[in-house]
Amino acid sequence: MRGLLAHWSAHWSTYQRQLPALAYAAWLRLTVQFARTLIGSGWIGLSSLLSVAVLGTIYGTITRVNDWPAYWVYVALGLVSWSTLAGSITGSCTLMERARERLLNQPLPLGVVVLEEWLTTVFGLVMALSLLLVVIGLVDPVVWLRLLQGGWLGLLNLLLGCLWLALLVSPLAVAVADLPQLVPILLQIGFLASPILFYRQSLGALAWVTRLNPLYGWVRLARDPFLGTVHWGPQLGVLAVQLLLVLVLLAWIDRRRMAVIRWL
Repeated sequence: MRGLLAHWSAHWSTYQRQLPALAYAAWLRLTVQFARTLIGSGWIGLSSLLSVAVLGTIYGTITRVNDWPAYWVYVALGLVSWSTLAGSITGSCTLMERARERLLNQPLPLGVVVLEEWLTTVFGLVMALSLLLVVIGLVDPVVWLRLLQGGWLGLLNLLLGCLWLALLVSPLAVAVADLPQLVPILLQIGFLASPILFYRQSLGALAWVTRLNPLYGWVRLARDPFLGTVHWGPQLGVLAVQLLLVLVLLAWIDRRRMAVIRWL
């Protein structure tokens, strides 16, 4: 542990210098992706809004929801949280392969590549959530207040989870070639079996199935504060643990740089 933290300290100045450039590069990636469209990166928020509207209507009707305003908050935060987490993990499976030429030609720590990908995820979540909160706030205005009362902490924990999972998965996916094929399947099963678009109690005797997906914990961390349930103790505890994991994994992945490059 001490060796890893010492290694992190040695690379801190590198990350500090690179961070503004990485943030700008991440923003450009999103801008270029939608450069030829009429509303540009606004499609990120619009697509999330359409998904919530369509899937929420279908699942809400099937499960016979009574309190629609509360249900829209439940679905919107659940869907955008899961999409952010699943997208980050899926992208991590091919991250090193996509950055292969850059890693071979530039003496950068591997963590720099992961941080740039993560910052793209951060900007994407902000864009998606901004439009959703505006629209949902018109249905249930208290959601704006809950963002300030603790929703920001849940979202921060979600993003930190995306970061340390990306630091863990990205080098493993290089060593285990089957991982990029397996992960999307597991994520799809986890999505369908988790109470993201439906309430847990609507499954009746099968409600135990919803406990099988460990990734659902991050969805709850991000969504519960917007539903009026802010557990400050657990949220802050998770925050501290995840910050430590990020530091340790950044140091670990940098020490594995040559091994990862050889696998590429």
